[in-house]
Amino acid sequence: MKKGVLILVLGLVAAVAAYGCIYFVCTSSARTLQQGDTPELAWLKEEFNLSDADFKRVSELHAVYLPQCRDKCREIDAHNVKLQTLLSGATNMTPEIAAALTESARMRSECQTMMLRHFFQVSQMMPPEQGRRYLSWVKAKVFLPDFGMPNEK
Repeated sequence: MKKGVLILVLGLVAAVAAYGCIYFVCTSSARTLQQGDTPELAWLKEEFNLSDADFKRVSELHAVYLPQCRDKCREIDAHNVKLQTLLSGATNMTPEIAAALTESARMRSECQTMMLRHFFQVSQMMPPEQGRRYLSWVKAKVFLPDFGMPNEK
Protein backbone atom coordinates (compact mmCIF):
# COMPACT_ATOMS: atom_id res chain seq x y z
CA MET A 1 0.00 0.00 0.00
CA LYS A 2 2.81 2.41 0.95
CA LYS A 3 4.58 1.68 -2.30
CA GLY A 4 1.43 2.56 -4.32
CA VAL A 5 0.98 5.91 -2.49
CA LEU A 6 4.67 6.73 -2.99
CA ILE A 7 4.39 6.00 -6.73
CA LEU A 8 1.25 8.14 -6.95
CA VAL A 9 2.88 11.08 -5.13
CA LEU A 10 6.06 10.85 -7.21
CA GLY A 11 3.95 10.68 -10.38
CA LEU A 12 2.03 13.81 -9.38
CA VAL A 13 5.25 15.64 -8.52
CA ALA A 14 6.76 14.63 -11.85
CA ALA A 15 3.61 15.75 -13.71
CA VAL A 16 3.60 19.16 -12.00
CA ALA A 17 7.32 19.60 -12.67
CA ALA A 18 6.90 18.63 -16.33
CA TYR A 19 3.96 21.03 -16.70
CA GLY A 20 5.98 23.86 -15.12
CA CYS A 21 8.96 23.25 -17.39
CA ILE A 22 6.83 23.10 -20.53
CA TYR A 23 4.89 26.21 -19.48
CA PHE A 24 8.03 28.26 -18.86
CA VAL A 25 9.70 27.12 -22.09
CA CYS A 26 6.61 27.79 -24.22
CA THR A 27 5.93 31.23 -22.72
CA SER A 28 9.50 32.51 -22.50
CA SER A 29 9.34 34.56 -25.72
CA ALA A 30 6.04 36.19 -24.69
CA ARG A 31 7.41 36.99 -21.24
CA THR A 32 10.53 38.50 -22.79
CA LEU A 33 8.42 40.76 -25.03
CA GLN A 34 6.26 41.83 -22.08
CA GLN A 35 9.35 42.87 -20.15
CA GLY A 36 10.69 44.97 -23.03
CA ASP A 37 10.50 48.73 -23.54
CA THR A 38 7.19 48.57 -25.43
CA PRO A 39 5.09 45.72 -24.02
CA GLU A 40 1.95 47.21 -25.56
CA LEU A 41 3.42 46.35 -28.97
CA ALA A 42 4.52 42.83 -28.07
CA TRP A 43 1.51 41.30 -29.80
CA LEU A 44 2.43 43.13 -33.00
CA LYS A 45 5.89 41.59 -33.15
CA GLU A 46 4.49 38.10 -32.63
CA GLU A 47 1.41 38.40 -34.85
CA PHE A 48 3.26 39.90 -37.82
CA ASN A 49 6.57 38.03 -37.35
CA LEU A 50 8.63 41.22 -37.17
CA SER A 51 12.39 41.05 -37.00
CA ASP A 52 14.10 42.93 -34.18
CA ALA A 53 15.04 45.71 -36.62
CA ASP A 54 11.47 46.02 -37.95
CA PHE A 55 10.09 46.00 -34.41
CA LYS A 56 12.55 48.70 -33.35
CA ARG A 57 11.42 50.96 -36.21
CA VAL A 58 7.75 50.34 -35.39
CA SER A 59 8.42 51.05 -31.72
CA GLU A 60 10.12 54.34 -32.62
CA LEU A 61 7.11 55.36 -34.73
CA HIS A 62 4.84 54.43 -31.84
CA ALA A 63 6.89 56.55 -29.42
CA VAL A 64 6.49 59.59 -31.69
CA TYR A 65 2.79 58.98 -32.36
CA LEU A 66 1.66 58.25 -28.80
CA PRO A 67 2.01 61.80 -27.35
CA GLN A 68 0.20 63.25 -30.38
CA CYS A 69 -2.58 60.70 -29.94
CA ARG A 70 -2.89 61.45 -26.21
CA ASP A 71 -3.11 65.19 -26.91
CA LYS A 72 -5.80 64.62 -29.53
CA CYS A 73 -7.76 62.37 -27.14
CA ARG A 74 -7.61 65.01 -24.40
CA GLU A 75 -8.82 67.64 -26.86
CA ILE A 76 -11.72 65.41 -27.96
CA ASP A 77 -12.61 64.55 -24.35
CA ALA A 78 -12.68 68.24 -23.40
CA HIS A 79 -14.86 69.01 -26.38
CA ASN A 80 -17.22 66.14 -25.51
CA VAL A 81 -17.66 67.60 -22.02
CA LYS A 82 -18.60 70.93 -23.61
CA LEU A 83 -21.05 69.20 -25.95
CA GLN A 84 -22.63 67.23 -23.10
CA THR A 85 -23.05 70.47 -21.15
CA LEU A 86 -24.82 72.04 -24.11
CA LEU A 87 -27.04 68.97 -24.53
CA SER A 88 -27.88 68.59 -20.83
CA GLY A 89 -30.21 71.57 -20.72
CA ALA A 90 -31.36 71.57 -24.33
CA THR A 91 -34.83 70.72 -25.57
CA ASN A 92 -34.24 71.86 -29.15
CA MET A 93 -31.41 72.09 -31.64
CA THR A 94 -29.52 75.35 -31.21
CA PRO A 95 -26.83 77.02 -33.30
CA GLU A 96 -24.37 76.31 -30.47
CA ILE A 97 -25.17 72.59 -30.51
CA ALA A 98 -24.91 72.50 -34.31
CA ALA A 99 -21.52 74.24 -34.14
CA ALA A 100 -20.35 71.83 -31.42
CA LEU A 101 -21.42 68.83 -33.53
CA THR A 102 -19.59 70.25 -36.55
CA GLU A 103 -16.49 70.70 -34.39
CA SER A 104 -16.83 67.11 -33.10
CA ALA A 105 -16.95 65.82 -36.67
CA ARG A 106 -13.88 67.88 -37.59
CA MET A 107 -11.98 66.57 -34.58
CA ARG A 108 -12.92 62.94 -35.32
CA SER A 109 -11.84 63.36 -38.92
CA GLU A 110 -8.52 64.86 -37.83
CA CYS A 111 -8.00 61.99 -35.37
CA GLN A 112 -8.83 59.35 -37.99
CA THR A 113 -6.48 61.01 -40.48
CA MET A 114 -3.70 60.99 -37.90
CA MET A 115 -4.36 57.32 -37.07
CA LEU A 116 -4.49 56.25 -40.69
CA ARG A 117 -1.25 58.09 -41.47
CA HIS A 118 0.36 56.29 -38.52
CA PHE A 119 -1.01 52.90 -39.63
CA PHE A 120 0.38 53.42 -43.13
CA GLN A 121 3.78 54.34 -41.68
CA VAL A 122 3.75 51.25 -39.44
CA SER A 123 2.80 49.00 -42.37
CA GLN A 124 5.75 50.39 -44.36
CA MET A 125 8.15 49.30 -41.59
CA MET A 126 7.04 45.69 -42.05
CA PRO A 127 7.85 43.16 -44.74
CA PRO A 128 5.44 43.86 -47.66
CA GLU A 129 3.13 40.88 -47.13
CA GLN A 130 2.91 41.50 -43.38
CA GLY A 131 2.31 45.21 -43.99
CA ARG A 132 -0.63 44.42 -46.27
CA ARG A 133 -2.04 42.00 -43.69
CA TYR A 134 -1.60 44.61 -40.94
CA LEU A 135 -3.45 47.28 -42.98
CA SER A 136 -6.25 44.86 -43.71
CA TRP A 137 -6.56 44.04 -40.02
CA VAL A 138 -6.46 47.72 -38.99
CA LYS A 139 -9.09 48.75 -41.52
CA ALA A 140 -11.43 46.02 -40.31
CA LYS A 141 -10.95 46.91 -36.61
CA VAL A 142 -10.68 50.70 -36.63
CA PHE A 143 -12.73 51.99 -39.52
CA LEU A 144 -15.96 50.09 -38.99
CA PRO A 145 -18.66 51.09 -41.48
CA ASP A 146 -21.39 50.72 -38.83
CA PHE A 147 -19.51 52.72 -36.16
CA GLY A 148 -19.32 49.58 -34.04
CA MET A 149 -23.10 49.37 -33.67
CA PRO A 150 -24.85 46.01 -33.96
CA ASN A 151 -26.21 45.48 -37.42
CA GLU A 152 -29.85 44.38 -37.37
CA LYS A 153 -31.25 43.04 -40.62
